[in-house]
Amino acid sequence: MKQFLKSGFSNPLAPFILIFALIILTTLIVSNIKTSMETEAAKETEFAANHSLLLDSSTARIPAEPKPEDLSKPDVQFLTAAALSDWSKGDFSAAEDKFRTILVFNPNNPVALSHLGALLHHRGDYKNAELMFRRQTLFFPSDPNAHMNLGTVLAKQNKFKEAIKVSKRSLELDPSNAATALSLAKIHSLANNAQTAMDYFRRAAGILGPGIVEASWDPAFDNIRNTAEFKKIVREAGENK
Repeated sequence: MKQFLKSGFSNPLAPFILIFALIILTTLIVSNIKTSMETEAAKETEFAANHSLLLDSSTARIPAEPKPEDLSKPDVQFLTAAALSDWSKGDFSAAEDKFRTILVFNPNNPVALSHLGALLHHRGDYKNAELMFRRQTLFFPSDPNAHMNLGTVLAKQNKFKEAIKVSKRSLELDPSNAATALSLAKIHSLANNAQTAMDYFRRAAGILGPGIVEASWDPAFDNIRNTAEFKKIVREAGENK
């Protein structure tokens, strides 16, 4: 062996033997590295397969958790009942607060719109009452009372032309509605349309009967109160009590 090492490169086969040894060693190193990489890749694949249910297949992202319900939103039905209870007790400020809250969460609530409009009308805030009734007619175009209420507050602002148009629509929707006929009589009286006012007043009297006597005291009829026809209608209605 020593002789071989000493003779070393004097042996013509020695370079080929060294090169062959290096090739074998390199092959073993590359093979070990490749095996290690394949093992790691297999582990990653197995992990992805085991956790695939956590991912959204379309976006490869974890899906967002559902948002909890907004617990601050009030029970509109319960709030409406409470507001009507306040109204019946005469606590109009409390009722108004509740009706306004209802409209924040349910802008087309008919009870809140009509009652809040009535409260504003009673207070003399005709412009904002008009907004409430306009919204009511927008959401509920087939409701005759909504049109009648809108016509009333329009007349309070001397918007007689539109008030008449809106009120006539109410009467078209409900021809037997005495309140609407009476409202049209008032509007025409305020607009100095005496004869038309009398026509609607007579129509209202035909539906109300003796009830027209009390209604006749409304100041809106001052422009026709002293006419013979007006007096006659009221007198005959009073005699039939």
